[in-house]
Amino acid sequence: MESADRRPALARRLVDWAALTPETADRLVADSRRSGRPLVQQLLDSDALAPAVIAEAASLVFGIERVTEQGLEPVPELLDRVDPDLIQRHHALPLRWRDGVLQIAVSDPANTAALDELRFHAGLPVAPVLADDDHLTASIRRLTGGVSGAADELVTAARAEAVRDAPAADGEDDTPVIRYINELLRRAIREQASDIHLEPFETHCRVRFRHDGILQEATRPPRDMADRLAARIKVMARMDIAERRLPQDGRLRFDTDSGGVDFRVSTVPTLFGEKLVLRLLDATATSLDLESLGMEPDQIAVYRAAIERPHGMILVTGPTGSGKTVTLYSALQQLNQSTRNILSVEDPVEIKLPGVNQIGVNHRIGLDFPHLLRAFLRQDPDVMMVGEIRDRETAEIAIKAAQTGHLVLSTLHTNNAAGAITRLINMGIPRWSIAASVILISAQRLIRQLCPHCRRPATTPAGFHEPGGCPRCHHGYKGRIGIHELLPMTDALSEGLLEADADTGLSTPPAPAARRSLRDAGWAKAARGLTSAGEIDRVTR
Repeated sequence: MESADRRPALARRLVDWAALTPETADRLVADSRRSGRPLVQQLLDSDALAPAVIAEAASLVFGIERVTEQGLEPVPELLDRVDPDLIQRHHALPLRWRDGVLQIAVSDPANTAALDELRFHAGLPVAPVLADDDHLTASIRRLTGGVSGAADELVTAARAEAVRDAPAADGEDDTPVIRYINELLRRAIREQASDIHLEPFETHCRVRFRHDGILQEATRPPRDMADRLAARIKVMARMDIAERRLPQDGRLRFDTDSGGVDFRVSTVPTLFGEKLVLRLLDATATSLDLESLGMEPDQIAVYRAAIERPHGMILVTGPTGSGKTVTLYSALQQLNQSTRNILSVEDPVEIKLPGVNQIGVNHRIGLDFPHLLRAFLRQDPDVMMVGEIRDRETAEIAIKAAQTGHLVLSTLHTNNAAGAITRLINMGIPRWSIAASVILISAQRLIRQLCPHCRRPATTPAGFHEPGGCPRCHHGYKGRIGIHELLPMTDALSEGLLEADADTGLSTPPAPAARRSLRDAGWAKAARGLTSAGEIDRVTR
């Protein structure tokens, strides 16, 4: 028998209370050391003591606050922002925000892995509080559910499939897959994610959400079910489930209590299966007011004046996910009157605008941008929107339309406003044609906004703010806002185009010195406390 002074403090306390005999305590301590498991976990698994006794002793030994069953009621905002899979995997429940620290309920104070991972994901300081294991288990089951509950069903289905080693009957194992996908889509909508990534790897499967432009891991479904999850989504998106060798694009509509939400679906074959990306096209979450784009008042005036012109071309540039489509939709919404005939061609149609004739391209039947633009010119249009200018043919037709009495709006993938001119030149569009048709180019990015509830003054640079972190925002940022660089076709710029050497591009066009660059626009918002210096560097460097 081990001497009393060599027993861990928790074991000594339980022996002193006569809750355990010395022999039983020594056996459990030896089992704990041999297995490498924490003593608290060894005690819980042995059923030698009631969880309440273990929690009381651990609370006294480790000096950690103990919470009652009634105290296991988290702040609702925390459950919306913490991955249920993370809670269940670590058996740890975020409870409340107190004195700048996130309190985590655990039944084992040695569960440092849970605290470390929650600290990492939350970006906040954390502190443990002790709960009775049975109460904590019941609370986690009651409060999480959703994707985690569906994941449990997936594990069960995967194990059953492995045991049977034979194909399931039609629909036999579909229910867990359907429920998992439904809960995944609901969660993405609830958390206002912009994209869902489903990625199979050799040893695991990963689901990530893009929040405010940043990809974050959401959950890990069983690897054995990756193909079934992909097949289910492809069925919902009306894609060919038998074709796994070629990329596919589709669209699905998911009904919720508050209405339907559309998703654009893309698949690509990878080494270990099909990777899927679902883009949320939630029109209800997008404001189409010009004032909500993030432009400064003087920029709004320039943009509004341009879209009120009877003819010409307006180009919006930026990388994928920079909000270009919303900027164009805001212009269409402003122009959407019964006195105008507005047509748009998109790939795909992302937001439905009543009063606008919207057509989605269909490459399978040859219905592409050039084909539809030619048809538009025979439809007596006033305003035409082209989702993206991708090639010379589309550019030539769009510019011809702008020169013949129509207002044309479109996008280009370039890094800045001047780059749009260079891109058109590289497509073979003459400089004189660009000068005669383009009236405004707007480059833009989306930057994360600081959470107004927890932002704090930054040490460097002085006078600015930096992210804090609280239950409302999780990481110190909440939402995104646009920054813009506007380049009107001034007389000086037009003359510069006409005089430029035919063999050179135009990386730095002549423009007024007061023109605000993307970086300048970002610093203006940082100076007002809307974002941080680090975010400006991340987006505009």
